[in-house]
Amino acid sequence: MLYKIIKNKTFKIIYICSVFSNKFIILLVVLVLFCTSLIFINLLTGYENISLCDLFLSEDETKRLIISYRFNKIFAVVLAGISLPVSGFLLQELFKNPLAESSILGISSASALSVSLIIFIGGSYWLLEYPLLSNWMLAIGAFLGALIVSIFLLLTIKKIKNISMFIIIGFLISSFCGSIISMLQFYSQSEKLKQYVFWSFGSFEGLTSMQLIIYALFIVLGLFLALISVKNLTGFLLGEEYAKVLGVSVISMKACIILSVCFLSGSTTAMLGPIVFIGIIIPHFCRQIWNPASLWNQLILNMGVGVAFMLTVSLIMSYTQLPVNILSSLIGVPTIFFMIFKTQLKNNLY
Repeated sequence: MLYKIIKNKTFKIIYICSVFSNKFIILLVVLVLFCTSLIFINLLTGYENISLCDLFLSEDETKRLIISYRFNKIFAVVLAGISLPVSGFLLQELFKNPLAESSILGISSASALSVSLIIFIGGSYWLLEYPLLSNWMLAIGAFLGALIVSIFLLLTIKKIKNISMFIIIGFLISSFCGSIISMLQFYSQSEKLKQYVFWSFGSFEGLTSMQLIIYALFIVLGLFLALISVKNLTGFLLGEEYAKVLGVSVISMKACIILSVCFLSGSTTAMLGPIVFIGIIIPHFCRQIWNPASLWNQLILNMGVGVAFMLTVSLIMSYTQLPVNILSSLIGVPTIFFMIFKTQLKNNLY
């Protein structure tokens, strides 16, 4: 019995070492150092410049409040940098489509619709009178909206194999959700409209400690389900039938991925607004710098590169005051065009 335990543990250690090669560990160390430096730069940058000494030794109450405010902001940025790339990565592996992402497929739009229903239809009362309850309402509402669309897409993919048609379906879902949101805006009061417009631009600022705790809880649940899913996804890459031969429960795997995506993208949409294209940009970049078939490596790399990218975007926002959606679109749209032309070129060659 003891021999079996030692043998199993030895196998796991060998497996982990084979997955994380020396080159990959060096890459992770570089990413960690880069992210750490970006965190400090973000903490010191803003309307009020703060020195490194102030960060640890200052007793000035104003500066302490500014530092606390920036810590909350950076924590939100890190959570977004983890959640959006991972959700995009999981969707792309599940649907075997490099353009699959929550904003492209209408998942974020469904979450935004749920949030808008809470804000416009009696939500302002709850948001003002019961802030703790309202935070949970926004997060759960966005999760349910994402879940409904994800299940619909999962049922649709069996009948539609064409990538372009699948993206058109996502566009139609986004347009439908957008039209309902526009109708709600048209009939809403000015106070609710202002609240929604501010939220829709996307922002890392203004989150309370309780909102960050709820946000982090949803991200942890999503990452837990993502880690469970990745092992089974390796067999799924070769097809459903092959995965079943390996003993993979395809239905359970798909359910884990869908729930993970809903927790990750839904909570981000609820807390920070509909941030677009990050789930395409980061996974595409990670596949360029590391073997796409190494899913464990890709998952961890997506988290690291995602955090570094979002911290960089946050730093640019500090200087330009542009909303995060504008910056992500300026980078994301050219990336999508490049991917479409690259795919078309490959098809023409073969």
